[in-house]
Amino acid sequence: MRITGKKALALSFCVTAALQMGAFPVLAQEVSMRKIAGYEAGQFHVDGGVMEIVAYNRATDYAYAVNGQTGMLTAIPLANLTDGGSAANLQGTDIDVKSLVEGQDSSFVYGDMTSVSVSPDGTRLAVALQAEGYADSGRAAIFGCSSDGSLTLRGIVETGVQPDMIVFATNQTVLTADEGEPREGYGEGTVDPRGSVTVIDADQLTGTVTGFDAFDSEEQRAALVSSGVVLKKGTSLSVDLEPEYIAVSDGKAYVTLQEANAIAVFNITGQAFEGIYSAGFEDYSVTPVDIDKKDDGYAAKTYPSLMGIRMPDGIAAYSVNGTTYLVTANEGDGREWGDEDLGTFYLNEDERDFGDGDVSPTGAITAANSGLSGKVTFFESGDYDGLDGRKDYLFGGRSFTLYQVSETGISPVYSSGDAFESLTASALPEYYNSSNDNAVLDDRSGKKGPEPESVTVGSVDGRTYAFVALERTGGIMAYDVTDPAAVSCETYINTRDFASVVSGSEEYEDGELDKWVTGGDVAPEGLAFIPAEESPTGEALLLAACEVSGTVAVYQVQ
Repeated sequence: MRITGKKALALSFCVTAALQMGAFPVLAQEVSMRKIAGYEAGQFHVDGGVMEIVAYNRATDYAYAVNGQTGMLTAIPLANLTDGGSAANLQGTDIDVKSLVEGQDSSFVYGDMTSVSVSPDGTRLAVALQAEGYADSGRAAIFGCSSDGSLTLRGIVETGVQPDMIVFATNQTVLTADEGEPREGYGEGTVDPRGSVTVIDADQLTGTVTGFDAFDSEEQRAALVSSGVVLKKGTSLSVDLEPEYIAVSDGKAYVTLQEANAIAVFNITGQAFEGIYSAGFEDYSVTPVDIDKKDDGYAAKTYPSLMGIRMPDGIAAYSVNGTTYLVTANEGDGREWGDEDLGTFYLNEDERDFGDGDVSPTGAITAANSGLSGKVTFFESGDYDGLDGRKDYLFGGRSFTLYQVSETGISPVYSSGDAFESLTASALPEYYNSSNDNAVLDDRSGKKGPEPESVTVGSVDGRTYAFVALERTGGIMAYDVTDPAAVSCETYINTRDFASVVSGSEEYEDGELDKWVTGGDVAPEGLAFIPAEESPTGEALLLAACEVSGTVAVYQVQ
């Protein structure tokens, strides 16, 4: 079914970009990545949702991947994996989580499985389950792990609404990020569920849901929006915030609130939020950005009025000499919910077509003064507090950011700036800023560029690296973050085959090919790092679950 001839790309150089926008030296490569194996679900979907999240059990050498299309959890054995010089084809076994859960809890109407995590000691596995009713409480299913990869359901715990991510904080403690999206839009008869974090005792099978009600006062809201937290007007903060992803370090959980452009700090033992901090912005009056999708190439420029709202999705944490640092993948995310016929539809994207004579929302960017001739998607800032009315805003930062955690809050110390766009343009001049549902040059420049989706950190030969997945263009960036004051890009690998088309994936509009799935590994969604001491090959490995191609790629890092 697939056209053969996969192409693997790896850069032996990268460019650094300081938050202060200093020089851009070319560095020698200190770490390399190579694909040594892969799993294919035998499914693909042009809009994603196949292989989404992957976790690894160090005690059994099994990887577990969430299949969002079938609702199955796939167990993939890695124990006999070796570096054979070419990518091995892995086999997997599907576990019907839905049937197991419904057999034990008849009160829960299963909707979707969104995330998976394995306890540090490898004895337990947990999955996050959303209810069929978008405003109903979700569940966390806790399993015992066997050496043959099979799972035994130990119990089910109620969570907040729409648990979107799950993680073990300890062998006993599990956390879920409960997103609470307003999926039926805004208006009469609709509900905007409260976002929350659920803390689960995996021994007692009990859970406590904690929301953001403590921040609902006018004083709290005013302080947050003045710091750059983005909140929808006319909506209480406890309803508006939507937890996306969690990183755990030293008894604290750091929770991305993507749509609000913020990171919350949660005390796990005290089960309370200690603070909410803005993720900050990319300043495109200083950092160049490519928003022209009509010039068929990389053409980054600066714009005095333009900012990028970082809106981080994935987050990871690590420590340096007792200080916690956070790494975020600054994807950006729009809100598109509801039904136009019911009067509940809401969209916070503001698309402007400069080829038709449109100007930016502030009027500061025009076709004449910018040379733009295509469509650009801006953020509908008039609906929100926390933004400057004199500025134009884009979704996402097209970057990753490194933050330092202190007793007084969270402060950015590094941003990759425009490096992701400039590097992928050098590596993929024919497919630069293509999307994950096509291979059209420059297709995503007017939106969110390469779209950093997820991030994880890991140690290789005593150095700490951040691995950032690019959802649209594809591939993984690796940065050395050992010294937060001297971050450097080390390598980029992309095992997507841009030149091929998976038969049967073609979608047409007005008689012309509009979307299709390319070969190889398309749209990395979830990452899992395996240190060398836990790896079957003796070298560090990185797993990438790819939601469009329905594959899990295994990269050796050395």
